[in-house]
Amino acid sequence: MKKLLIIATLAAVGMGACSKDDGVSAPEDLRKYVQVTIPENAASGETRTSVDGTTTSWVAGYKVAVSLYNGSTTEVCEFTVDRTGATTTFSGSVPVGSYTCAAVHYPFCAATFDAVNKTFTHTWGDAYCSTDLAAYDFMFSTVYETPFVVDETTTVLPIALTFRPLMARIGMKLALGANETPKYVTFTTDDNVLPTAGTVNADGTFSASALTNSLTVETDRKEFTVGLLPVGVASKMSVHVTTTDGMTYSDKSFQLAGLKRNTHYTMNVPCRTKRFMLTVPDGVNSKYGTGTYKNNEFYSVDPATDPTGIFKDWYFYRAELKNTTNTARGDKLKGKNRIQLQVALGGNNSNNGAFVTAPIQCDGTKTVTVSFTAATNRAISANYWIGVTDNGPITSDWLRDINKISPHAEGLIPRSDNVSHSHTFTVTNGQRIMVKVSNTLGEHHLEFADFTYTVE
Repeated sequence: MKKLLIIATLAAVGMGACSKDDGVSAPEDLRKYVQVTIPENAASGETRTSVDGTTTSWVAGYKVAVSLYNGSTTEVCEFTVDRTGATTTFSGSVPVGSYTCAAVHYPFCAATFDAVNKTFTHTWGDAYCSTDLAAYDFMFSTVYETPFVVDETTTVLPIALTFRPLMARIGMKLALGANETPKYVTFTTDDNVLPTAGTVNADGTFSASALTNSLTVETDRKEFTVGLLPVGVASKMSVHVTTTDGMTYSDKSFQLAGLKRNTHYTMNVPCRTKRFMLTVPDGVNSKYGTGTYKNNEFYSVDPATDPTGIFKDWYFYRAELKNTTNTARGDKLKGKNRIQLQVALGGNNSNNGAFVTAPIQCDGTKTVTVSFTAATNRAISANYWIGVTDNGPITSDWLRDINKISPHAEGLIPRSDNVSHSHTFTVTNGQRIMVKVSNTLGEHHLEFADFTYTVE
């Protein structure tokens, strides 16, 4: 890594660029600042890694934090990358004063520098992947410990600093089909070994202060670079790839030996069999749960109640969505995630409940197997139609038309509780699974619990 040389030129600026992390700041009109520039050779291109893992660059507008310690308090000053490129200048301002040490971290974030113990502390969010890793690809510097003074005549700050990247970088390749788009990738370990917060010493030693067993990376790319904090403990890790049709591949599992700081790894993730398993978030359960079917008629789920998009592109008609906490009177499958379809008193086929899943993404012709546990509150058996139908636009009339399910399979739900059903179809890209109540003999409802479909 190349050294940093911070050069100062005279300029009066506002005090918004710096803040103290302890102590009491002096009144604004009594503080003096000078404009500071980190020159073009501040850091070599290898300190920046873009999403494809091959191109390195700084991007104009990036922020770095310069910490200046005066023996009792620390000034944290914001510096900005002046232009995009492998090398650049960084502009910011520092107050006039005497300092005993200095350090820098990137990006400018909630990380703190402890000048007494020479450590950087940070809590990471869950956004471990971005277009260019800028949000979390944490770098810290060596600590400059020779006292220096900034006054109104200062032109050069005698500070030599070296950037040290912290994150382990993993180049990911997802073996998805041409018609499939990833939504997020989840890393899951047997134990809580994945750090989300910690402290890094000036020599690069990282100590985790918070650990989890699951991290989710949001991305729409099939090839990308993800940055994870160093992991020093071995554990079995599974990789789950969820595509934008709401289905998940879980075809990759391996022994994680650890992840070293500033080391690049590669991972190829096979994607063979993908599956959707019904879960109903609390917000959805509250809005579309007990006693709502008479009002919801034709609807799609409000994203505000479904923040992870489980039911994105699903459509429902006279249907309720209930989770394990919903124990409505008359339900036969309490304690399960379920879709409940309604038949009104004296209704006909077009008014019976129905739903369609999101369009399935796949290449060529695939086999889809649908399974669920079923029950009815009816005194005698009830019937349903199920099959694969083409994509929309989905309207109320679409879901009212039982002939949209053609060809179809018919199912019988006896009065007995917890009856398992399974149906197998062929599917091509963009087709949906559709279910509709097929009989009209009096008011009742049908429950479809643990609704799961698998494409392979």
